[in-house]
Amino acid sequence: MSEPASSPARRGVIHDIGYQPFTGKRQSTGAVAWSLYILSLRHCFGLGRSGKSKVMPWLVAALLMVPALVLAGLLLQLNKMSLSSQADLFAPLANYFGFPYWTQLLITIFAAAQAPVLFARDLRYRTVVLYFARPLSRTAYILMRLAALTTALFAVVAVPLTVWYAAAMSADVDHGEHTRNYLAAIVGVAILALLLATFSGMVSAITTRSGLAVTAVIVALMLTSGIVTAVQGTAYDSDNRTLSFIGALFNPFTVVAEFVSGAFHQPTPSDSMPHPAGGWTLGFGIAALCWLLGSAYVLLHRTRKAASI
Repeated sequence: MSEPASSPARRGVIHDIGYQPFTGKRQSTGAVAWSLYILSLRHCFGLGRSGKSKVMPWLVAALLMVPALVLAGLLLQLNKMSLSSQADLFAPLANYFGFPYWTQLLITIFAAAQAPVLFARDLRYRTVVLYFARPLSRTAYILMRLAALTTALFAVVAVPLTVWYAAAMSADVDHGEHTRNYLAAIVGVAILALLLATFSGMVSAITTRSGLAVTAVIVALMLTSGIVTAVQGTAYDSDNRTLSFIGALFNPFTVVAEFVSGAFHQPTPSDSMPHPAGGWTLGFGIAALCWLLGSAYVLLHRTRKAASI
């Protein structure tokens, strides 16, 4: 029996396995950065993630609405109160930037819970290098992540403030004073959101573990806040304004509160926080800049080092 003739060698074949081909226009670097910003902002509120990832950000946002609604209700009931009650409540009801200072624990929890989502996971699992496979620089990556976290922090504080301000506009109060205080508070909230986003992002990038990063951010901010409060209480009892101002430099909440108070002639959130003069106002502005630039430098250096390994 004769052997069958040898079949010719088969050539390579391209198989269609169902992937949709890309037929669109390649987007610019700006479009890539914008997409990263939108994705990061969605992740800050758990959108596009698992169900349990939505619990913490929306719970904190809801809890921040509670004191704003209470203050709004008090404003609406102001006409029904006695003159003595109005005098006791009027200063707190017009002190808009006191809101983020009074609720700093909730704001800290939000920053601590969401910063690792944007900065820790990519560094820990080395997926950050995939972002740089596209024409996106490390600086642009950091800026888009920071912009998203800053926007989220600003939103969860500014929305309750706006509800409070809207109630004031419908009450029988000095609308001009409330408007000035509200606008000053919005500027302060924007600065505070940027500082908290940068600091919590830096801590998350250093630790790279989500649970450890959350704990580290909360401990760092709340511990320094407690120390600053104790120092300012001691300074208030001894009438030592300089000690109070120096202590305020070591926490973002007090730094921004003192800067807003001095720059926009606003009341301070606490009686133990003295109103700064011109020189100290400039000092608090420089301190806020140091908090921002120092944290941003460490964050950028850590990301560059991780991406180069």
